[in-house]
Amino acid sequence: THKMCLSTILKYSPKALQRIKNLIKGRDAFIVSGMPHKDDLAVADDLGVPVLSPEPDAAHLAGIDIPPSESDIYSLDQLCESLAQLVTENLNVQRWLFKLNDEFDGRGIAFCDLPKYLHCYKWALKEEQRYGDNSICQNPAEIPDILQNYAQPVNSKMFPTWDQFLQAFLSQGGVIEACPPSENITTLTADLLIEPSGAVNLLTCGDQIHADSQFSCWGLSFPQSSIEPSALNVTCQRIADVCKSNGIVGYLKIDFVTFIHPKTMVQQLWALDLSLHYSDHLAMFRLMEYVTHGTFHPKTHVFEVTLPTKENKSSRRRLTEQSTPSKTRYAVMSTRLMHSNLAVIHYSVFFQMCRAHGIGYDIKDKSGTAFTLIDSFNRERLGMLTIGEDLQGALATFVRNLFIIHQEISTPNMQGVTNFQAAIADIEHILGTTVENAEADQDVQTTQ
Repeated sequence: THKMCLSTILKYSPKALQRIKNLIKGRDAFIVSGMPHKDDLAVADDLGVPVLSPEPDAAHLAGIDIPPSESDIYSLDQLCESLAQLVTENLNVQRWLFKLNDEFDGRGIAFCDLPKYLHCYKWALKEEQRYGDNSICQNPAEIPDILQNYAQPVNSKMFPTWDQFLQAFLSQGGVIEACPPSENITTLTADLLIEPSGAVNLLTCGDQIHADSQFSCWGLSFPQSSIEPSALNVTCQRIADVCKSNGIVGYLKIDFVTFIHPKTMVQQLWALDLSLHYSDHLAMFRLMEYVTHGTFHPKTHVFEVTLPTKENKSSRRRLTEQSTPSKTRYAVMSTRLMHSNLAVIHYSVFFQMCRAHGIGYDIKDKSGTAFTLIDSFNRERLGMLTIGEDLQGALATFVRNLFIIHQEISTPNMQGVTNFQAAIADIEHILGTTVENAEADQDVQTTQ
């Protein structure tokens, strides 16, 4: 009945540990942990194998805050004074975020559009434009009342009110962080591996898809297309170098946000979060590699596959495949599909339904759909990967699959609890944007 991580369960399971010892006997083996935990080290000692991760203590020191921010906030006075200073120095920022230190995936975030309610804000803007000096509006006195009345926790189930969120924020510490000063922002994720030798490898990168909340990543479109590959690669290398200098090795996931700055009209890239573990996105990418036998090129952010060619009728049939030049593939992936009606559907029935509607994977064309069955005891959750020759095709296939599955497992009186509709809405918005971009590129080429 206790919720324990895998390493803790193994630590108290001598039979399981002995079986693992027998399986790895005479082989080179190492442990890839989730979030580094002290029991990972205990299990590693018992098995006599190394762990590909930093020391647990080092993992909690690897914080990177590139947006205007202030960390280690533990008192209300400190919160108000720091927030007043940040607002004063960044008058173009309209929304400020409050993040708990020990939460993840958007669960411990609240936000407030503070400048909208500050009495001195419009005056401060005029003074800044007139004198170029914005040091005259540092007045934290009205901030507590504004936060009390207008600050909103993102996850209302965990924190129904601002008071409850503030109590958690001040007890465990948190960060104040600027939300990008733009209406059009894109969040992206990169997964890296720092080898014990010091070599840094970019394993995968994709644009985030949001369904439940704009602060919670529901899935990815792969590879990323929000920023020039060289710009992302340089930033990832710099972060990896800092991690290496702090003794960090193993897998890490970095979340970024990119937007066009309203003043400079230059594209900005902010690093938002650093997680030291093997991510779900990387696991789905490995599935994509497995089913396509494709290759990701980290320098150009292109994923290519090799397709078999059709042999001439006059030629002999060969056992080995002849191949044509590599072809590009795109994917949409998520491990967070949730539909309560899936819990009453047997997997055999589910896959029969998929076959009946043409939901499947084409081995020759190396495109289509693959599923991951998350947990036989938690059957309402599912993972899905769609692969296509272009991003629009992969997005459209994902939306079509969600629509068909929902229709087949639901009735008018039993719609179920699901995140399908929110995901469909976000993907359709992305799909519309990609179509507009493609049409704009075509118009530019025609003009040239």
